[in-house]
Amino acid sequence: MTVVDCFPTIPASADGLFASDRLFASKPWIEAFLAAGVQPGAEPLFFVLNGAAGPRALVPCQRLPHGDPSVSSLTSFYSCDFRPLIAAGEDEAATTFALGRALAEHLSGEAVFGFDSLDSSWASLTPFLTGLARPGRALLRYAHFGRWREDLLGRTYDQYLATRDGALREVIRRKTARLEHDGATFTMIGGTMIGGTMVGAGSSVAEVEAGIADYETVYAASWKEAEPFPAFQPTLMRKLAEAGWLRLALCHLEGRPIAAQLWVVAGGTATVLKLAHDQEFDKQSPGTVLTGFAIRTLMERDPVDTLDFGRGDDPYKRSWTTRRTLHIGVQSVRLARRPMLVARHVLGVAARKLRGGDSKA
Repeated sequence: MTVVDCFPTIPASADGLFASDRLFASKPWIEAFLAAGVQPGAEPLFFVLNGAAGPRALVPCQRLPHGDPSVSSLTSFYSCDFRPLIAAGEDEAATTFALGRALAEHLSGEAVFGFDSLDSSWASLTPFLTGLARPGRALLRYAHFGRWREDLLGRTYDQYLATRDGALREVIRRKTARLEHDGATFTMIGGTMIGGTMVGAGSSVAEVEAGIADYETVYAASWKEAEPFPAFQPTLMRKLAEAGWLRLALCHLEGRPIAAQLWVVAGGTATVLKLAHDQEFDKQSPGTVLTGFAIRTLMERDPVDTLDFGRGDDPYKRSWTTRRTLHIGVQSVRLARRPMLVARHVLGVAARKLRGGDSKA
């Protein structure tokens, strides 16, 4: 196993490991994360599993400056998914097992290391965790977050909307009509970028920058707390625009941005990462109306098979989607050094079972 501590120095032979159709395993995501989403003092670590024909797999990680775990997946509260990057043609189950075993050996001296945002339905999760198991260490699993999605199954937007709750359909109908009567406009920024310029039906670089400014204006006027990494979203949007994945939905009223949503289209999945609206306009429901506009536009303009409302069990997500997947975290703990951490975990699992919470992690 090779360890690289600087993203640009990852061997060119490993370029094929980065996904061109999965946001959270892609270069745009990792580049934005490293540029503007890591906590002060954190250091990137990329573990590369080598084979006779070149790199077989790669795991993006970070060494944290304090606390447990000291080494973790390259994730944060922005991440909706995490898994190793596997070379095409590899037997995924066998490779993830070998990868887990190599990681466990390489990190055997760490008191605690871990990974989070792991999809519990990932087919190779069990081989990966089996490989991580090692004598003298406890492998602790925990429920991390729920992720809500909807498979569109070839439906049109009208067919999709017909399966939503009647109250939601009525809000969209009435509030859209009211906003349009008042002069509101709805736009979607994004498209394909070639040579630094958006082409085709895409937006220009200037339009992307104006959209980012509008997004930040809306976010500042919303109910949401200030971002702990304020440069992350703008950095990510620029990276997404370069890849042709950015879809930034905006609602303006009298020239003023009042709602904004950051969507990403990659590999047939449309993922909403952030949404906000100006609290002054709560009664007009611009967020709900903009969601309807965004979904309709995405379904009509992009080859979208799945809607992904990201991490978290916010109640509104059940109005738009029906499929919840549990994402988990796992920590490998050296028993001799952190016995109390293991004891607290066991007690916590028992308490959650008694309360009837997520206990399948």
